[in-house]
Amino acid sequence: MSVVAVISGNKIVKREIVEGDVLEVVKRVAVDLLDQWDPTRSDFVILRDFHTHKYPAPISRELFEKIKRYSPKRVGDVVEVVFPVFEIIHEALWSGGEMQIDTATLIFPHVDQQTTERVLSEIMENLSQELE
Repeated sequence: MSVVAVISGNKIVKREIVEGDVLEVVKRVAVDLLDQWDPTRSDFVILRDFHTHKYPAPISRELFEKIKRYSPKRVGDVVEVVFPVFEIIHEALWSGGEMQIDTATLIFPHVDQQTTERVLSEIMENLSQELE
């Protein structure tokens, strides 16, 4: 399962959980967005970033099954996991050497609601800092 979230105007305007591995979902969403993309108005960019999350140890078997492919590591009393987060920028303008993103779509693995909220919160915080 993967999370697909659309950010526009520095707000999350759409969020859904979709079936499929994050890598396959990125490809599927990118193809759909590419069909809608207007190359005369914007660049089309796909970026991959990584976000580290910590879970109190010990973790449940269910959580382990969801995160095991991301190489969880026990560090003291927490389990650290590094998740890929893809950002598809499909509506952006260049201004003074900087890209101003109007609309972007984020895609990352769905583990649980709390992790989803944390990832989105971190990304929105980073975006607001970039705007300042």
